[in-house]
Amino acid sequence: MINIINRIRRKLSLKLTFGIMLFLIAIFVVSLGILFMRSRQLVREEAMERAEQELDNVVMRVNGMMNEVETATMTARWHLTDDNLQPDSLLNFAHRIVAMNPNFDGCSISTEPNYFPQIGRYFSVYAYHKGDSVVSKTEDPYEYFDKVYYKTPLLLGKPSWVEAYTDVNGVVSGNFDDLIVSFGVPIRNSKRETIGVISTDLSMPWLSQVISAYKPYPNAYSVMLGADGQYLIHPDTAKLMKKTIFSDADTKNNQDLITLGHDMVSGNSGMLTVKIRGKRCLVLYKSLKRAPWSIALVCPESDILAGYTKLLYILIPLLVFGLLVILAFCLNVITSMVTPINELTDKLSYITHGHYNEPIERTSRRDVIGRLQNNFAEMQEALSKHITSLQEVNNVTCKLNSELEKASVMARKADESKSEFLKDVTHQIRTPLNIINGFTQVLRDDSESIPRDEVEGLIDTMQYNAVGMNRMINMLLVAANTGKDVKINVMEEVNVHELVDALTYLYAHTPPYTVDLVTDIKLLDTFTVRSNREFLGKALAELLYNAKKFTTDGHVKLTAMASGITVIFMVEDTGPGINEETQARLFDNFEKGNIFDEGLGMGLPTCRQMIRMIGGELKFDAKYTEGSRFVVVIPNSRGEVELR
Repeated sequence: MINIINRIRRKLSLKLTFGIMLFLIAIFVVSLGILFMRSRQLVREEAMERAEQELDNVVMRVNGMMNEVETATMTARWHLTDDNLQPDSLLNFAHRIVAMNPNFDGCSISTEPNYFPQIGRYFSVYAYHKGDSVVSKTEDPYEYFDKVYYKTPLLLGKPSWVEAYTDVNGVVSGNFDDLIVSFGVPIRNSKRETIGVISTDLSMPWLSQVISAYKPYPNAYSVMLGADGQYLIHPDTAKLMKKTIFSDADTKNNQDLITLGHDMVSGNSGMLTVKIRGKRCLVLYKSLKRAPWSIALVCPESDILAGYTKLLYILIPLLVFGLLVILAFCLNVITSMVTPINELTDKLSYITHGHYNEPIERTSRRDVIGRLQNNFAEMQEALSKHITSLQEVNNVTCKLNSELEKASVMARKADESKSEFLKDVTHQIRTPLNIINGFTQVLRDDSESIPRDEVEGLIDTMQYNAVGMNRMINMLLVAANTGKDVKINVMEEVNVHELVDALTYLYAHTPPYTVDLVTDIKLLDTFTVRSNREFLGKALAELLYNAKKFTTDGHVKLTAMASGITVIFMVEDTGPGINEETQARLFDNFEKGNIFDEGLGMGLPTCRQMIRMIGGELKFDAKYTEGSRFVVVIPNSRGEVELR
């Protein structure tokens, strides 16, 4: 493991690859996290809507059955007039109610004590379903006056539903199969005297089957609570009439279940997420307005999110596979890009030790690394030629000094000037080389511990110094050609707009990144001038570079216009400007406004030389006071003026 970490630290390609992968993983995790959270929310909302619809269907079905019971019971009550209040008539009424309503479990009509003196204290008839037939009978005497189905309507003085109970021939059985709920209505004669109670029953097992048939999910189930929270319907029949929702919950760990119980007992409706037997469940509940009962539909979240979970099992392996493919691709691409840098570093290290003739191979790559390698190759060639030239000059100078004793003073001055120039050249070239070499070693040996923004800063500094060296070499090459019979093609068709676009791109991608470039081209897009594109472009690029280098606030502006037989380019900036003393020697070789400034003092002389080689002239506009302005005037052989 330690070897792997050390290898990653030494390899820039591995660092970049893993950095990119960490970024991609973070983006993937955040994006997919938001997507999955939103998907989960939508699935949950859809599940809630579906469960709520099922609960509404359950409540509607139960209310419909209760409405049937109430309607049949009240209709029978209205037909029980004084003429019909006879034992046989009551038995027929009970039989008719049950026969006409196959969903009813039974119907009983019980009278007040001694209402029929000839029969005695007790008289109660009961009709119920037995298979496909209806059985009706007069019940054996028992104390039905204290039964809930009898005394509740009388105590309330109105028709009412009573809590579930078990009763077989007056005996409480405790068997779930005998559990029933009843709707009782007081019976009164024409004198408004209470003479008994008519009670219609619904079987709780049958009602439980009806309610449980509504299952939106495989493991969903329905629960019905009584007025005190006791279970009237529950999949676990052991809890029916023996436990309540409150006794079934731990007060410390099941506060959500207790809250649900209180809400249901209070007759409220709503939705709550509850933990039941260690599983999170979505519970939708609604009260029955006809009775003090409440129905809840319990849907486990594992059922609701089953499809969502399956999707995760599919997407996570695909995501891992995709990241592995991206890792392999990034490692291959970055390795191919970084390899030339490593090779170039070795070459530069050899050159910095004085081996200036060590060649650097050129490359056909067009990216920044390829351009950097080609620039270094040009720099090495120019440096080698320059060193050779300096050696030749030194030899000739020595010979002249030995032969021309009379010119010893002038030779000594020339030697001193040469020495100062060599020192300046060596300093101006060695300094950026050392910076680039030092930063390269830092990136190679310890880049893992450097923050990414500092790495980018090091790379920008290396690029800045490389560009500076390239400029110096170009200046030296132009200066070396001064006075020689150099032939260049000045009949190239140069489109001014295309030239300005190229200069704008070069300006934006060349450090320092201080102020923006403003362009003002007062010519048509098709306007061309016959000149040499390379020399004109290099001269204008150098002027723009100087303007940007000395301007920290404001702008740099490039203006192009035509005037008769000339085309004029103006480069102006809002920098500190140039004092009058410096203006007098502005275009002299090796002259700098400040000896501590970087450069060889050859920029403006080189620009003027290139402009003159294409038949033009470079001037300094002393009237411009907001900074500095240089004017390039080149001939327009056609004499055309195509203004916008």
